Amino acid sequence: MSQAYSNMSQQMLQAFQGQHLEAAERLAKLILKSKPKDLVALQIHGLSLAMQGRISEAVAPFNRAVHQDPKNSELLSNLAKAQHGAELYVDAVATYKKLDRLIPNNPQILTDMATTLAKSKFYDEAAEFFNRAISIQPDYFLAWSNQGNLLAEMGFTRDAIASYEKAMNLNPEYAETWSNYGNAMFDLNCYQEGRLAHERALELRPDYAEAWSNYGNTLLELRDPGDYAAYQKAYSLNPSHPFLLGQLFSVATGRCDWKNSQTLGSKLIERAELNEKVARPFVFLHTSASLSLQKLAAEIYIRDRISIAKMIAQNPPSRIVGRKKIRIGYISSDFKEHPVGILMEHLLKMHNREQYEVYGFFLNASTNDPLEHRLVDIFDATFNLHGVVDSEAVSLVRACKLDIAIDLNGHTSGARTALFANKIAPIQINYLGYAGTSGADFYDAIIADRVVIPLEDQIHFSEKIEYLPNSFFPVDTSISIADLGDIPSRASQNLPESGFIFTCFNNSYKITPEIFDVWMNILKEIPESVLWLSNASPEAVLNLQNEAVSRGVDSTRLIFASRIPDRKEHLSRLRLADLFLDTPLYNAHATAADALWSGVPLLTIIGETFAGRVAASLLSALGLTELIVRSEREYFEKAVELARHPELLGSIRTKLEANRTSSTLFDTKQYVQDLESLYSGLLNKAN
Repeated sequence: MSQAYSNMSQQMLQAFQGQHLEAAERLAKLILKSKPKDLVALQIHGLSLAMQGRISEAVAPFNRAVHQDPKNSELLSNLAKAQHGAELYVDAVATYKKLDRLIPNNPQILTDMATTLAKSKFYDEAAEFFNRAISIQPDYFLAWSNQGNLLAEMGFTRDAIASYEKAMNLNPEYAETWSNYGNAMFDLNCYQEGRLAHERALELRPDYAEAWSNYGNTLLELRDPGDYAAYQKAYSLNPSHPFLLGQLFSVATGRCDWKNSQTLGSKLIERAELNEKVARPFVFLHTSASLSLQKLAAEIYIRDRISIAKMIAQNPPSRIVGRKKIRIGYISSDFKEHPVGILMEHLLKMHNREQYEVYGFFLNASTNDPLEHRLVDIFDATFNLHGVVDSEAVSLVRACKLDIAIDLNGHTSGARTALFANKIAPIQINYLGYAGTSGADFYDAIIADRVVIPLEDQIHFSEKIEYLPNSFFPVDTSISIADLGDIPSRASQNLPESGFIFTCFNNSYKITPEIFDVWMNILKEIPESVLWLSNASPEAVLNLQNEAVSRGVDSTRLIFASRIPDRKEHLSRLRLADLFLDTPLYNAHATAADALWSGVPLLTIIGETFAGRVAASLLSALGLTELIVRSEREYFEKAVELARHPELLGSIRTKLEANRTSSTLFDTKQYVQDLESLYSGLLNKAN
């Protein structure tokens, strides 16, 4: 061995031991140039990379080292951990199995292998190895903790909690167990208990990014404004944590914190284009993401959450031929006081019960609200799947022998996509709740119309497009115009006694700085006009007021509505508005239908995505295409024109009122007949 080589090796080891990782990496690479098989240099190179967070790069030097010394347990262990960290789970399992043969019945190796198998979705095999590890060493806390993760992933939440509690009794100082215990409590809707668990995890490990993210999720559910700071902290610690960027972006947009949301949105799209797991698909609906990117994001999410290994080993159900009635199952977490629940109530009443049996599968914990009770009475049969593990839920739904299963969630909160991945009916449909593609291959169709999904856009959907002849959107007309009574006074809604009232009752996350610019310019053009907005969080209200002032508009010209739980009262007060101003990227959907049913004209910019074309679909079906524009300039000019010319706005109102009684948009009976024809057509094609 040359003196120079010896000195360099010594320097490399000293640098590594002193945690000077970049220097150690550089020296290791220099040594490997002349001695590519140097085991020590290969190991130091791999460890230096791994400790810098460059896990994927560490796999290659560890692989080269193991190739030379395949029975070195330390090298194999380093390689397996690097492969796991790089999400090369199949390779990691193979390496752990070599370790298991080399050092049999080692609880740590068995636990690590089981953990990797769980990541690969090989749940049964993972469970076997956890059981082996625990039987060998019952007091090994990590085996209990990671087994809890497996049980939680499989949907056995209460069993997972018992496993976590065993782990915490054995080692109450392990932050990961506390945070995962908090997640399990979250899944049981025990949000306060989950909050306390995450806070304990963060006491133990303040730099734990995943715990900060989980804490943010819990605070979000508790409507605690601390959610934003929690997500920001998580992002500062680990900006690459899966789907975290999307959560942070969502909270920022909900607060109308555009200084941050604009930057975050650009990063979100940039990273999504690189196939990274940056956000749940729903988040992309209120960005400028193209349809192709929305599809890619959905596919990434589906691959992460659903796998072939998760499929339950049963033959796909087939249709029962000769049965008198077609059996339809609607599946949703929103059968309650929610826009989807409201829309479905009127629709379900119109189903032809001589030809159809209609089953409701409730995914949410019971709310006991009046709408939930009414829906239970309307369905022919109902089943509550909340808290029921996937395998049992699949068996229960299949036992109902449905002809068609309809997912009303898509990628919205509370979805149980895994049920559809396991094929619970011969025909499965993505409908209504989510204005985009599932990105999955286990839905046979998505229901749309030719406005929301033009023929040329079909390529951007993983499902086959099934078109309704008019708007795909079912409007709630259960409260008649006559029942709305007298229009309330302006004063009762904190509106000025005179002046033009523009309104937008969309959620605050749909408001972008670009459309807000246009709104403020409209207010400047129309003196004494106001913009009536839906109630928002205190943070969003303050931010919007400040944004108005920065654009030269008095913040008092923004009027924020109070929350009114009574639907009839809400529809009645909407009539005070002169013109509804829509948001372009993510339109008003149920909110637009409510405005139009109440007689309020709505102005929209037709967009490039499903979510951005729904208002145009409603207006087209209503025969009011003159309220559909194609640019911000047209939008501005049309809004100003209508505000300045009351006779023109009056003629549109008259047309709206006339078409309200004759248009297919508000003919729910015809809508349901068209929907049933679509269902029958799908069944006929399948036969």
